[in-house]
Amino acid sequence: MNSSENENKAYPCDEPETNKNYPCDTDEAFSYAEKKGKGKRGGNAAASVVVHSGNFKKTKEHRTNSETEAYPKRGKDTRYENADRNRNENSRGGRRPQSPEALLSVSYETRIEKTTEVGAFVTAPDEIKNSAFGRKLSDSGLILLPFAEQLGRPERGTIVKVYFYEDKGGRIAATMRAPILRDGEVGILTVAAVTRIGAFLDNGVPKQILLPFKEQIVSPEVGDEVLVWLYSDKSGRQAATMRVYGHLEKHSPYKEDDRVTGFVYEINQDLGIFVAVDNKYYGLVPIRETFKDYAYGDEIEARVAKVREDGKLDLLIRDKLYKTVQEDADVILYELKRNNGFLNYGDRADAAFIEETYAMSKNQFKRALGHLYKNHIVELDREKDTVRLIKNV
Repeated sequence: MNSSENENKAYPCDEPETNKNYPCDTDEAFSYAEKKGKGKRGGNAAASVVVHSGNFKKTKEHRTNSETEAYPKRGKDTRYENADRNRNENSRGGRRPQSPEALLSVSYETRIEKTTEVGAFVTAPDEIKNSAFGRKLSDSGLILLPFAEQLGRPERGTIVKVYFYEDKGGRIAATMRAPILRDGEVGILTVAAVTRIGAFLDNGVPKQILLPFKEQIVSPEVGDEVLVWLYSDKSGRQAATMRVYGHLEKHSPYKEDDRVTGFVYEINQDLGIFVAVDNKYYGLVPIRETFKDYAYGDEIEARVAKVREDGKLDLLIRDKLYKTVQEDADVILYELKRNNGFLNYGDRADAAFIEETYAMSKNQFKRALGHLYKNHIVELDREKDTVRLIKNV
């Protein structure tokens, strides 16, 4: 396959012929996690931006309030309001959510019936009373809203928006704190604990989310941040998976030449670096355009090189050529000055040596040398293949 054909190829997993060569969110796809050197070296290291580098992103503080968001702010986010509206419409239409857990991932407006020394008690909505959770309620139909789960101290008679969860004793309790993610959403959560059955993730509410071992592509530790998709398992319990490829969104608001940031969630040595732009949109840095060793959890800044017909983004970590040539030339100038204005090698030097010394490809090295030569900054001895600085800049 030539390079032009490869550029137009769909993302892996999108077409049957790519599936046989690409394991598509299977364990084999992530075998890089055990290898040293997870991306391809070469290119302009100075122009490659890795905002965070490491196996995982570490949180600076524990998420504990309802205002914590999984994504960068972009104005008002109405997804949760729409979910609540759909829940109310479904209730009026007599339809029930498919899994009991779904009842605990939407907000309810209810009334503070009384306050006590352990917290406030709210009225259980009909959806909860008539569900499988109804048997866990007291005869009064009231649900405890502990002090620790209140925002402020609402008084008796106040209408509050709450979410429900099962506490450690299996009882239904209420919280005024909103979950970071809900069923069917992709985003970043923090690992709160690692146990014999998997990792538990902090979702901003008391009940943590299980990330089973079988849904992990690398082994997280407490405090790590992971990109996950939330779903309900066979028993109706909420769970998470790190296999997010099939759950990202195709149609982003970005256009060619826009600058974006994203989370590295997969690396394929043949195809490139898979990036969740804004933690939600498809992004790919082709392997020929990767210039550092990347790892799961790296946060990168990139430029949109192309918006595919299906809405997915092709990304470049470098700037446009006219910018990177000058940056590459600056790197060569620095090396010349370190060596008293002389290099005993030129553009015929071994590609591996160029890559190791300058963190750029041989083609980039040749372009940068040509730029310096045309601007009468260096002199090239083609016979001896050497470079001499003739003008200080």
